[in-house]
Amino acid sequence: MKRPRLRALWRRLRPGTMRMRLTLLTAGITLVPLAAGAVAVGMTVKMTLFQEAQEKTSSLSPPGGYTPGAAPPCTRHPVLDMTEGEHRFTICLVVGDSDEGLIPALSLIPWTDPQESPPMRGHFDGDMQVVHSLDVYQTRLNTLMWSLTGGTLGLTLLITGSTWLAVGRVLRPIEAIRSEFADLSAHHLDRRVPVPRAGNEIARLANTMNDTLDRLEAAVTQQRRFVADASHELRTPLAALRAELELALNRPENAHWPQVVTDALGDTLRLQHLATDLLLLARLDATTTEPPNSRLFDLDELVRDELARRRLPVHLTLVPHIEPGPLTVHGSSSLLARVLGNLLDNAERHANSTVTIRLTHHLDDQTVALDVQDDGPGIPLEDHQRIFERFTRLDEARTRDAGGAGLGLAIAHRITTLHRGTLTLNAATPGAHFTLRLPAPAPQGGGFDAARAR
Repeated sequence: MKRPRLRALWRRLRPGTMRMRLTLLTAGITLVPLAAGAVAVGMTVKMTLFQEAQEKTSSLSPPGGYTPGAAPPCTRHPVLDMTEGEHRFTICLVVGDSDEGLIPALSLIPWTDPQESPPMRGHFDGDMQVVHSLDVYQTRLNTLMWSLTGGTLGLTLLITGSTWLAVGRVLRPIEAIRSEFADLSAHHLDRRVPVPRAGNEIARLANTMNDTLDRLEAAVTQQRRFVADASHELRTPLAALRAELELALNRPENAHWPQVVTDALGDTLRLQHLATDLLLLARLDATTTEPPNSRLFDLDELVRDELARRRLPVHLTLVPHIEPGPLTVHGSSSLLARVLGNLLDNAERHANSTVTIRLTHHLDDQTVALDVQDDGPGIPLEDHQRIFERFTRLDEARTRDAGGAGLGLAIAHRITTLHRGTLTLNAATPGAHFTLRLPAPAPQGGGFDAARAR
């Protein structure tokens, strides 16, 4: 029961701010060595004064005309008092050990009463005793200890106050950053934390936070645009499907029901494809490591299988150029097949007569390159980067008959990024020339066993 109470008491009493903790730590670090130094100096001065008192007592001579027989014995009352400057002495005869019980001493406590200090005793000729008062030495020691105590406390307060002000000045930009960051919300992501003028660690922290806020704002803006575009794309086929069904139901006797069902099925399939693409993008965005079900496989076989399954329109010709030998890559075969399919879909929509596919292995940088090129109208240079953004369709493709919602190339680019590859649009005349580059694992032990990987 005691430990929880002590812990609760410590939680209440311990300093809560970094400024207070650093100030108290500095006060302790300053006070301890200064106090130890003051005590050491006091001990040294105390020993010096004590030796001086001993020498003064031993060098004292009896006053002229004083005979031992005339002196009374030593008692608690003065017998023969004499002074030399500030020093006071008492001379008397020794009678037993009546007054020898007190041990002479000096105290380091600065408020010690000098009159209460035990005196120092000495002997002249064996039967005479001198009692030397130490009040002068205790007064000197008290003055020194008060000076050392005041200096120690004053220097500690000065350093502690300076630390309090310095830490407050250092932490002021951090408090400004915290205050500004606390006011941020999803509706005010355009605000930024203040950056101190000094190029120190706090300024670098503020710059890092502002860079993070830039990326966060860009991500939120992209997410809002994505939701708005997705809603628009979903609303269009839904509105068309509803209009078709409402027209058919208003005039059921005049409706051509097979055509109505065919059109409704087309809009439903478009909705299904769009929902599938959106779900895939959401899963890809949630993937931060390597793609799921990653393994080593032959990219050349994947390309051949995809080309064998594809049926091109009669006016198009597919020209493949596949380098012989197993071209192995590491990744998800299903996702990379989706990349190839999206690139071929894009080429088929815009090609005039020919779609060229080239698969090569570059030994200089250990990459496998897949090129897909069509002989269509091509893409303007200013749109080469925008084409990979979501829901991006060029002006000539913004028709329902052209197909697609502008997600194919965005999905292909995201999958390529997850595979640590690149997908670029090269300058080509005529047509569009896409290049997919993937890292190729280095062969181990005489090559890669494709049959074992499958």
